[in-house]
Amino acid sequence: MERSQLGLCVYDLTTDSLIYAHGHQQRMRPASSMKVVTAVAALDRLGGDYQFATQLYATAAPADSLLQGSLVARGGFDPLFGRDDLRAFVEVLRQRGIRRITGDIILDVSLKDTTNLGWGWCWDDKNKPLTPLLYRGNDSWGDHFIEQLQRAGITLEGNIHRGVLPSGAQLLVERKHSIDQVLRPMLKDSDNLCAEAMFYQLAATSKRAYATYKDAAAQVHQLIADCGLQPSDYLVADGSGLSLYNYVSPLLLVAVLRHAAQNEETFTHLTIALPIMGRDGTLKSRCRRTTAQDNVRAKTGTVEGVSSLTGYAMAANGHRLCFAIVNQGVRTAAEGRSFQDAVCRALTEGFDTPHIRPDVQPDAEPMNEDETAAPTCC
Repeated sequence: MERSQLGLCVYDLTTDSLIYAHGHQQRMRPASSMKVVTAVAALDRLGGDYQFATQLYATAAPADSLLQGSLVARGGFDPLFGRDDLRAFVEVLRQRGIRRITGDIILDVSLKDTTNLGWGWCWDDKNKPLTPLLYRGNDSWGDHFIEQLQRAGITLEGNIHRGVLPSGAQLLVERKHSIDQVLRPMLKDSDNLCAEAMFYQLAATSKRAYATYKDAAAQVHQLIADCGLQPSDYLVADGSGLSLYNYVSPLLLVAVLRHAAQNEETFTHLTIALPIMGRDGTLKSRCRRTTAQDNVRAKTGTVEGVSSLTGYAMAANGHRLCFAIVNQGVRTAAEGRSFQDAVCRALTEGFDTPHIRPDVQPDAEPMNEDETAAPTCC
């Protein structure tokens, strides 16, 4: 650690006391540990029962097999919207007997601004576009919707273009995914698109059309203030941690974990979605057959020159701990991970070593047809 910067903070939630701190007030780049801040802010502001919704409206009531009007697809930035959801939209039209649409297909993407990348993202990063109307994680909703209409024998006479939902339009159908469904890939697999979708749900609470990252950051700033810290001391640029402009501290990351632990609902939703050391997600292969396995739930973070780990640990004396480790200026991510793993073993020292072979993989939940791999900041 002589050639890099270390920020480390460990807090005992059971005794409500600081155990250890080193460089914990330094402003550092969190990498994907930023996703923990986004997750807690979303659970805090939106609630554990929040739903990501995509809606289909008609500007006129259908008459017989004819819709003399347009269809409006209103995007809610649902990163999990997939084939089954799109087919459900078309099936509603078919059940209503619609065979011809004289108007247009209007794509309402006014939930967020029109920028495709986050503030401070590298131009050469291969990331999914940040648009509120997604199909299987891509900006291809309109093309696939027209394809499904054609397969169902429904004729579109108009064009497809972007616009805003007009007043008086009738809701035909909506498809939803729960906040838990989005949190799981966001935290377990470090899915950046899910994190940014969560971030812009916060932005949407401003009720402004084409909300920006600043609207989302304002909600995160409120969380920081609720944690007893000064929002102006930090910089919030995105929800995933990809941005080079994010600057937080291990002190802040631990404060957010402490805040989450004080609310049973928030804590439950968060910890279920965090990777389990040696078991799943981005921690699946780390600290296997050590005391840290199963006793640490934490979010990893890796961008060039930075490696981080933020989460909870169970100590052998039954105390629940929270911690944040940021290794900045490391030549390789492996350097940071080695240090973080040693800290996790120290925090859980005294537990029996799990009796599991390193080659035994934990049971995995089956993937549905709409789950596809996405670029991650792990």
